[in-house]
Amino acid sequence: MSADVKVAAAPAARRRRRRRRGGRPDGDGAAPAAKPQASTPARTRAPKPPKKPMAEPRIGVGSIVLRGDEILLVRERGRWSLPKGGLEAGELVQTGAIRETYEETGLRVETRELAFIVEFHAQTWGHHLQFFYVGREVGGTLGPRDPDKEVQEAKFIPIRQLREYLRFRPRLLALEAWLKERRPRHFVFDLDQEPAMLRKRRRVDGAADAVE
Repeated sequence: MSADVKVAAAPAARRRRRRRRGGRPDGDGAAPAAKPQASTPARTRAPKPPKKPMAEPRIGVGSIVLRGDEILLVRERGRWSLPKGGLEAGELVQTGAIRETYEETGLRVETRELAFIVEFHAQTWGHHLQFFYVGREVGGTLGPRDPDKEVQEAKFIPIRQLREYLRFRPRLLALEAWLKERRPRHFVFDLDQEPAMLRKRRRVDGAADAVE
């Protein structure tokens, strides 16, 4: 083959090689267009389960009123307890303790330091949070003034006889601890796991066994 034929054949061979490499036949060297690829669907997170509503504990307020070696108790619906009741809407805790003490005992008190907090819960009773303050007498006459007519009696009893009157363990144990230590504490009781009542109790003044 002559040199002229070899020279003429070279451009055609280069064009074929460009086609095999993906180049354009006109030899401009531009890269081929990218092939469209299937889009990957965006990952979606599973929706979070709705939050359970928070349980609202029933708030109770009361006071401890001492006269020497005696303590003030009330008999309400057949049971003996410390003066106490439910906190009203918009009421401050200490204000509620003063009001409840007057309604259940007829005595006006001023609240001093916090004595203890009792928290207990049970499937049958729900969740309760009770605040008890030390109360100092400033007036009034002993005798219930309960607007609901549920308190039958209010009186001072010797501290040494507490277990003859009080049977509800959370309140009794917290009170006994405060009388011994005289410092505020927070007591918690799971009444689905432990007894709510004292196992042995002497009946006093015809008090019934029902205890809140």
